[in-house]
Amino acid sequence: MSVAWLDWSARAFARSEAEKKPILLSLVTAWSDECAAMDRTTFGDPAVASLIDQGFVPVRVDADRHPDVNERYNLGGWPTTVFLTSSGAILSGGTYLSAAQMITALHQVSHAYPTVRREEVRDVRLPAFAEATAGLAKARGDRASDGGQPDDAIDHFRSLLLDRFDPVHGGFGTSPKLPHPYALLFALSFPDDRELSQLVTFTLERLSALWDPIEGGFYRYADGADWSHPGTEKTLEDNAALLHVYVDASVRGQNDPRDRAAAVVLWARNAMADQANGGFYNAQTSRGIDDSKYVDRNAMMVGAFIRAAALFDDIWLRDFALKSLEAIVVPTYAPGDGVGHAGPVRGLLTDQVHVASALIWAHAATGQLPYSMLAAELMQFAIRQMWDDEAGKFRDRVSAEDPVMPFELNCHASYVLDRLGVLTGDTAYHHRARRILHSFAAEYLEQEMFGAVYALAVREVFGGQPPAGLELTKVDWHLG
Repeated sequence: MSVAWLDWSARAFARSEAEKKPILLSLVTAWSDECAAMDRTTFGDPAVASLIDQGFVPVRVDADRHPDVNERYNLGGWPTTVFLTSSGAILSGGTYLSAAQMITALHQVSHAYPTVRREEVRDVRLPAFAEATAGLAKARGDRASDGGQPDDAIDHFRSLLLDRFDPVHGGFGTSPKLPHPYALLFALSFPDDRELSQLVTFTLERLSALWDPIEGGFYRYADGADWSHPGTEKTLEDNAALLHVYVDASVRGQNDPRDRAAAVVLWARNAMADQANGGFYNAQTSRGIDDSKYVDRNAMMVGAFIRAAALFDDIWLRDFALKSLEAIVVPTYAPGDGVGHAGPVRGLLTDQVHVASALIWAHAATGQLPYSMLAAELMQFAIRQMWDDEAGKFRDRVSAEDPVMPFELNCHASYVLDRLGVLTGDTAYHHRARRILHSFAAEYLEQEMFGAVYALAVREVFGGQPPAGLELTKVDWHLG
């Protein structure tokens, strides 16, 4: 017997209501080896599958395909298993659960659910998973904090990077060890700061431990504080961010980062690029290629490729990046309705922001006005449909129901808006960019190392420090 998964849909929740059964939501990615293992050992267990069939409505969601669902229900990684009411409120949940743990959870939720007043519940934590779900509000950015101003973020994150720096092994913190590309980009934005420069140089040397010596590409993390036991998954998103880092470091005149940037490009060309049609695949694991093409992740690699093309003076790289940009925009763009994400999924902030960013890089590389004009149109769509004026920031999707205003994505949106302000001369873009950063002036203090993207945005929006090589000036869109 196997679990009969349903798609995320109103139909699944209607069935939950009609049958008086809770939803069992399984958040996975196609490239996660742990997700594949849990499918084999937990969901593949006949006793687990039987209990789910008897007492639950099972829903399976690919987190890459539905980032908005992932934003609302992820409990710290993939796989995530969450039990929901028929209204979508959280009862309990966790990440990887063994068959025995799952059976315990299924019995507990099945027993408790009839007593839950579902019309009133809001993120009830059942005892078995109280600890696992306790941090959900913080992860969604719902908590309030005191203190903090955008101008304070520069000194705060400089001190934080130096404090978290591992002088023995490089990188930041202990285990698991993550590359933290935005922290490195922030440090690189201070080329005359000797301490930060040494930190970056040493960390980039040690990051070689995450490099796949056989097929190329960076793994997502390492289990050991000394970068030992790297993971087995390589994603387009992570490698695009690290390509930006190595290009940025190469601009400073260092040869080792230049060589690594070239290696990332070669891996992306050989393993991840759809050479015939343009665009990039989503991930590579020991089990093969996840050949999904998501608009936002493609846009991230397009921007990185354009920067690499300028570094290496390689017209092929630039042209393939532009071809890939066209390959993701043309099938998903609808006038006045932005770009889509994948298949029928559309109306997400992540796609508008990252495609607009890639379009601005394309404009800078070619001088062609349609790129910047479309970037402005996408952000205007986001402003019309996803801007929350009271909060001073963007929601993550068009629907105003259950609003989530993601921290990192809004930081990206702030510098995209600021760049449009430079291109158009319209101060409203600058004003909105600054409003976003002011709106997160307390929350960034909670984000620890993951808040570096905020400091990087502050450097650009308030400090006038765009990425190396991005030269923008006001343009005239009135073509006569």
